[in-house]
Amino acid sequence: MKFLHCSDIHLGRKPVGSAFSEYANQRYEDYFRAFNYIIEFAVENSVDAFLISGDLFDKRELSPDVLERVEKYLDMLKKESIPVIAIEGNHDRIFAIEGRSWLEYLSREKSLYLLRPKVLENGEISFVERSGGGAMIEINDVRFYGVGYQGFSFPQYFQALGKVLDPSKTNVILMHTAIGNPDIVPGCVKVKDLDPLIGKYDYIAGGHIHTKRIQQDEKFFVPGAPEYWDIKEKNGKGFFVYDTETKEVEFHESAKRKKISVAISLESGQATEFSKHFNEVLEFDPVEKGCLYVLEIRIPFGTFLETDLSQVEDEIERKGALKAYAFTTTGKGMVEEGEMIAEIGIMEEDVISKNATFAKYSKEVVHVLENLKRFHQEKNTVEASDALNGLFNRILSGEDDVD
Repeated sequence: MKFLHCSDIHLGRKPVGSAFSEYANQRYEDYFRAFNYIIEFAVENSVDAFLISGDLFDKRELSPDVLERVEKYLDMLKKESIPVIAIEGNHDRIFAIEGRSWLEYLSREKSLYLLRPKVLENGEISFVERSGGGAMIEINDVRFYGVGYQGFSFPQYFQALGKVLDPSKTNVILMHTAIGNPDIVPGCVKVKDLDPLIGKYDYIAGGHIHTKRIQQDEKFFVPGAPEYWDIKEKNGKGFFVYDTETKEVEFHESAKRKKISVAISLESGQATEFSKHFNEVLEFDPVEKGCLYVLEIRIPFGTFLETDLSQVEDEIERKGALKAYAFTTTGKGMVEEGEMIAEIGIMEEDVISKNATFAKYSKEVVHVLENLKRFHQEKNTVEASDALNGLFNRILSGEDDVD
């Protein structure tokens, strides 16, 4: 059989900002367009199953518009007799005390099969067949197991699943995670965590990280979010098609909004130097109408840019970009452990911006935190100390935030 594997659709997402802005409204539609493209591909290519490995929705609470549109998309697959197999991600997961999730509702409406392991009263983790409301369904002699999103508890679930997997069968495992460092990106797993499963499965349908990742040795595939959840995310976004007979995997790029990412390296933070390089960049990578435009400005450590980046963003948007984002990095640039770093940065900035003392330095504090994580990994205590001292000295001196 052939199945399509996608993840992190995030339907219903609207970027931070005015709910009535052109940017928010167009981006809201972009997520639906990206999902519609995947649905149409599945129908046109007559796949035998459609897998969603978490975060179909961006939030646990849905508007009627989101629910109505998702049901129409899933009906397109149902009419073609293409079963939809899904698990909950961290964005759409509901805990027992909170009632039913919207994925449970769609499952009860027979729009999809929701796979979810059970935790019994004695603490045992159960992967019974879905007929009992559990985490396994068999289609065309292929067994699909759903782990879902389990945060730091993934190793325990892998131990339990490893005990029930029959290696003589074709086993596909859906889990809302990726291989990475869980201490840096919560919800990721280490390669050694998969030990109880090794030799017992044919394909792991992963998610959570918003950029494509293929770990061929572990047969672990993460398609990436089909649209940019955050403007800073990188390319490599789409979906996989897997043939259980030939074991061949094909990656297909999604239909996402055009994004232009460029970088400038400066020797100082002087406005004249920046202006020169900025004009060169705009000539070499011109703004396209309706695009997302990301400008990374690399400056020496301890240097502050003498340019108001909000004015730079305004200029790019006047040239036709739907949204522009300009930011500075130092040293080796942004820390990158998958694209969840972008999401973590947004959450950190939101928390910091609510503090009266640090609010106007929120972006800079996030950048320092990113660098501190990297310095910690490298055991570079000197640069870590310099980063903190530079930030504290600036705050104590009361300098305006120009980042």
